[in-house]
Amino acid sequence: MAIQRIFHSQLALHPNAEPPYSYVYSPITLPLLRAMGRAPVWFSGGIYLLLYIAAIVAQVLVTLSAATPKERRYFLYLAPVAAFFPGILASGILMSGNIAYILYAAVLLTATIGWRGGRWRWFYLAVLAASCVKAPLLCLVVISVLSARRQWLPAVITTAAGVVLFAMQPMIWPDLFHHYLQAVELQFSFNRDFGSSPAGLFCGFLYDRGIPYSPGGLIFYLCYAVPLVGILFYLSRMFLRGCFTLRQWMPVMLVGVVLLNPRLIEYDLAPLTLPLAFIGWRSLSNVLKPRQSACAFAVFFLVANAFALTRWTFWKMTEGPLLVVFFLTGSWALARSSPTVRAEEVLSAA
Repeated sequence: MAIQRIFHSQLALHPNAEPPYSYVYSPITLPLLRAMGRAPVWFSGGIYLLLYIAAIVAQVLVTLSAATPKERRYFLYLAPVAAFFPGILASGILMSGNIAYILYAAVLLTATIGWRGGRWRWFYLAVLAASCVKAPLLCLVVISVLSARRQWLPAVITTAAGVVLFAMQPMIWPDLFHHYLQAVELQFSFNRDFGSSPAGLFCGFLYDRGIPYSPGGLIFYLCYAVPLVGILFYLSRMFLRGCFTLRQWMPVMLVGVVLLNPRLIEYDLAPLTLPLAFIGWRSLSNVLKPRQSACAFAVFFLVANAFALTRWTFWKMTEGPLLVVFFLTGSWALARSSPTVRAEEVLSAA
């Protein structure tokens, strides 16, 4: 943080320099890092790299499993490049090495175990561990409630455990937790790192005009998060009644759940590339033939990325509204579904 403050005090001398960053994870993560730090760099770095690569592949495979047999012939071509287009828009975030890739992969893989076999305990452990690193990821716990029966109690217990683990840190590590909050604040005040969620874009809008982003950003978040939760649970009840399959529900559900995160960065959107593509493809397929749908979606994909690659600010400004439009489109299509789907149709093997 001292380096950050020195850098930004001299920013006028080097306006185009890459800003330094501080460690922005809570103190509960430090014991694990200390243990890793005792190992040789080639060993710990090698293990991390292997986990990172496996996590990228896992994200693609789990989300690809939402494809129907007819869709696979098209989406098998898109799957290898999906990791380079988080949220459908091109980005170099794949090379960042951010731990979010590993966290999301763990949550998705354990959710697949729940979908296929009804065993959710590994999912709750993965969500709890992910929330210790990135607290907003605790919202992923609703995946089980939205896609399976009798999961309210374990989901509430996991949420309570996550809140307790976060709340106890100021008492155990008061100085470290105070510095952690300072480091997070510098991400906003120095680096303007609000993300691309609707709430993040609104906070950035206020910040650019010298208006305090709190509590305005929180109020704005609640204004769309509450209806979002309502839509998710309404569609969830339809899914549990057998109105549509998990293949149809999973893309829309994942987009909606990730939208609950008030600060979305590119790596938060990496798992959504294929789900967004499924939503767009299926919506177009309702009015166009398969080949026409493929051509129309390809044109949209190329045009959107042509603009996204011109300016980084365009990427940020576009991604949040893109998620909202795709979520509403997919939700509308599911809401019009009739209860004719066989209840035994479940997600195929990832």
